[in-house]
Amino acid sequence: MRRTKAEAGETREAILDSAETVFLEHGVNQSTLNQIAEHAGVTRGAIYFHFKDKLQLYQDVVERVRLPQDDLLAKAFHCENSDPLDVALDAGIFCLENFAGDQRKQRVFTIITQRCEYVGEMAQVLQRLSALNEEVQQMLLRLTRLARKRGVLSPQWEPEIAARALQSTMSGLLFEWMRLEKSFDLVAAGSQTMTAIVDSLRKKAIPVQVPVVRLKKQLVA
Repeated sequence: MRRTKAEAGETREAILDSAETVFLEHGVNQSTLNQIAEHAGVTRGAIYFHFKDKLQLYQDVVERVRLPQDDLLAKAFHCENSDPLDVALDAGIFCLENFAGDQRKQRVFTIITQRCEYVGEMAQVLQRLSALNEEVQQMLLRLTRLARKRGVLSPQWEPEIAARALQSTMSGLLFEWMRLEKSFDLVAAGSQTMTAIVDSLRKKAIPVQVPVVRLKKQLVA
């Protein structure tokens, strides 16, 4: 009996769901197509009908979710706030909130960062991830350079280092939250941390000193 397009799509999604589960449990390099087929309740032939090999299967598991970097870029692109440092802060907090509320995103992030050795054919997957990380770095660099141009970036920070600090803080928060099995409030701790980082980047206003003599004259008057 010939399957409908909808049925084929459902089978493909079931295989991706099973691959995600098996990759998370056993690691990508150690997982086999037999394990994935058994978990999905299909044959290896069904897997090969939809996917060329395990590499393509892994790539599609990653591609079907929006990674935290995607959220960061999307929020920064659509943010209308005129202060570039506030744009970076708002995008960072938005990224944390989305990540904390999306279990699939968390599972895939764990697979990418903790369950795969990028050797052999798997090294190809790093190309997309590296390109995405570089895009985030360039976006943050544009914001910090704009902050310097507008005079709101502290002279103690160079735009390149400020951008790197922001990106490292974000990735560190996500990685530690998953590594520590979500043992702290990611959004609360992350928002406070990101706010502190951005405040340290911001140029402080110099208080206006009123001359003492002038002040005394005003009081006498």
